[in-house]
Amino acid sequence: MTRDDGAPRHGAKRASLDSSCDRLTGSVQEYLEPFEPVSAEEREVHDHTAVSAAVMRTMTNIAREWECTEAEMASLLGMEVAKYRMWSSDPARAALDGEQIERASLLLGVYAALVTLLPLAERQCWWLHHPNQGALFQGRPPIACLRHGGLSALRELRMYLDAELQGGFA
Repeated sequence: MTRDDGAPRHGAKRASLDSSCDRLTGSVQEYLEPFEPVSAEEREVHDHTAVSAAVMRTMTNIAREWECTEAEMASLLGMEVAKYRMWSSDPARAALDGEQIERASLLLGVYAALVTLLPLAERQCWWLHHPNQGALFQGRPPIACLRHGGLSALRELRMYLDAELQGGFA
């Protein structure tokens, strides 16, 4: 059962996280700490590169699942389409800045919340791309609000979905 804005009512069945993990299998690969001591600066650069690569692999999978275009996902991550295309085709080259990593973190939180609230991937995609009468969206599709609302829209959607997970008392 769902409400007028497409979110499930209280008591709706929650999905097992296994299915969402299965869909993102291979996005994050193992990282082994080096055996020889390295400086904090060297480690930070290596860690940032590994995080950027993992983020790009994961965001590419989420974009596919949500049926987002390259332009939509680039916008959500706060980057140019050409850079998104280059980094998604070769994640090892990715060098995300702090804001882009924050955006990816918020998108991952949105993804996790949608998996819990709307277990079927098709339903998540439908919810993101169809007009929503909820106060946050004002008749627009959530994906449009995210694309044009910037970082603050990502934060608001994450808080909205977190409130839904807590029982809908925002």
